[in-house]
Amino acid sequence: MKTITKGGMWMLGLSMSLAAAGPARAHFAWIEAEATAAPASGQTMHVYFGEYSEFLREERGGRLDTMDGIRLRVTHPKQGPSEVALSKDINRFSGNMSACAPGRHEVVAEQRDAPVQDLRSHDLGVVKPMYYARTSFICLEEGRVSEQERQAPVPLDLDIIPLSRGVNLATGQVAHAPGGEIVVRAMFKGQALPSVQVIVHAPIGWDKELHTGSDGVTTFTPMWPGRYVLELLHVEKSGGEFQGKPYEVVRHRSTLAVQVRTDRAERP
Repeated sequence: MKTITKGGMWMLGLSMSLAAAGPARAHFAWIEAEATAAPASGQTMHVYFGEYSEFLREERGGRLDTMDGIRLRVTHPKQGPSEVALSKDINRFSGNMSACAPGRHEVVAEQRDAPVQDLRSHDLGVVKPMYYARTSFICLEEGRVSEQERQAPVPLDLDIIPLSRGVNLATGQVAHAPGGEIVVRAMFKGQALPSVQVIVHAPIGWDKELHTGSDGVTTFTPMWPGRYVLELLHVEKSGGEFQGKPYEVVRHRSTLAVQVRTDRAERP
């Protein structure tokens, strides 16, 4: 989409993107956590299942139950990965770290045990869904941003890897600001995904389509503060059987949640 000045024309362009992206919409999982945490306070993380830009979060006793067994993992550059126990609330799964070590923490969720779905009425066949989600936060010690921010995360099977880190070592700002370009790479099983669609779901309810280049990289420029969720779908034409039910294809769906803040430095 062409660069458009802020205002009505920009919103018109976003509306056109929303209309184009509409038919591809489906449920996905995403993680919500604060961009920063204090070492002694730790961090609370929530995993939702639904449609972010539609403000839809499935509830316990309904479709949220199909995500039972989802696993949450937090990785620190020096301490390595650790599993975080999840409890199911009314419309989300929640996990808590009572304390955290200074530095960037990569947070990922995986649901590999979702049941087989018969989507032949939608011309999608009988599918095995797989869900992945990613976000990150910085455990911020006053006056210090860890030098470990440059370490790259280990990719999930299907992943959206952030290449722009959103860290300003001079100011201690630890989240992206409106108007600043965000760069990501789409990957499947460790390989870049060229020429694929990535959908940006913005906090005000619009969607925008992006497309990766030959290196799997794409960019977007957020215009407003809030949480943006990027969504990626990859269909693997490989049949099999899960829990006694045969399927024709595997539908991998992954998200990346990115916090966009104002230009002032953010502190926990």
